[in-house]
Amino acid sequence: MLKKKNNLIFNHIGIFVNNIKKSEKYLNNFIAKSKSNKLILDKKLGIKAKLFFDEKNICYELVEPYGKNNPVSGYLKRGTNILNHIAYTSKNFDKTMDELKSNEFMQISKINYSKLFKSRIVFFISPLNYIIEIIELKK
Repeated sequence: MLKKKNNLIFNHIGIFVNNIKKSEKYLNNFIAKSKSNKLILDKKLGIKAKLFFDEKNICYELVEPYGKNNPVSGYLKRGTNILNHIAYTSKNFDKTMDELKSNEFMQISKINYSKLFKSRIVFFISPLNYIIEIIELKK
């Protein structure tokens, strides 16, 4: 049992990509916008990075490998630990599914009922190779 309250505060969701400029259109077109055109090059860490924010101010960080000794390329090559999934609720479940499909997201599960959320859920894989769960928000 924890004796102290956890002081962690959500900051961002990191997504590994091969190329930020090619990848950012998927965030810009559907989920989040960049507040700046600034691409950060961190030679010490061996990465390039750019931040994006959605309408709730949740932050997404696209991380691209830089140089030979970077922490990203191995994961991209194996296709692991890119990200597991991000869950969103939607009042317009069917419309959201259509929008995802029209933005090159691929449905990877059938529509299921979740006992936990007491609503329909479905999973998609994004063009950036991470999983999105859509949870129907009851009206």
